Amino acid sequence: MLFATPPLSMDAPPTRYEVPQAPTRPQPLPAVPRKLSAIAGVTVTYYDVVGGNISKLHEWLDKHSPRDAQMHKVTPATSSWSIGTAVKYTKTGGQCTLTGATVKFTASVVLPRLAPGQKLSPSALAYWNAYAAALEDRHAARLGFVHDRMGEVQSAIMHSSCANWQKAASDVIDRLTQEQAQAFTSDPKMQPKLLDPDKDG
Repeated sequence: MLFATPPLSMDAPPTRYEVPQAPTRPQPLPAVPRKLSAIAGVTVTYYDVVGGNISKLHEWLDKHSPRDAQMHKVTPATSSWSIGTAVKYTKTGGQCTLTGATVKFTASVVLPRLAPGQKLSPSALAYWNAYAAALEDRHAARLGFVHDRMGEVQSAIMHSSCANWQKAASDVIDRLTQEQAQAFTSDPKMQPKLLDPDKDG
């Protein structure tokens, strides 16, 4: 027999200037950043950015980027995730026993990309590409942090019972949400921005 509960989710888009940074304390993060394509269950959507130089790209991003649902601040990239859970069980003599647990990770990411036909100087294009890669790496790290810990949800379920497995799963997912937030706390002083080679180079 199989029954499921609706996915428990978390949606916390970054601030406008959030980009990868070194943790303030050791974190179990991959030494080499993985790409979003390497994380199962992730769907990536892109929106086109228009501008012939870095200054124009900044202006476009400020006007047209997604907005943080809570803070209403412009943010160049967003991500959200959910973990769906289901169990198998048997009943013998009125006694319910869990025999298996399935945990499914799904996530969505929205990232910027240059619209077709944009003509940037080689140096500006290099700055943009580095910025776009940093955004992807940031969200890959954020989502990978949770994806790699799905086993903790499954273990909690199997160590619970038919009566409280949903609470056990929810408690672990809530903890993962908090740990993810702590691991990727924003520090404006540490975050690179989309630089302009004409001004910063």
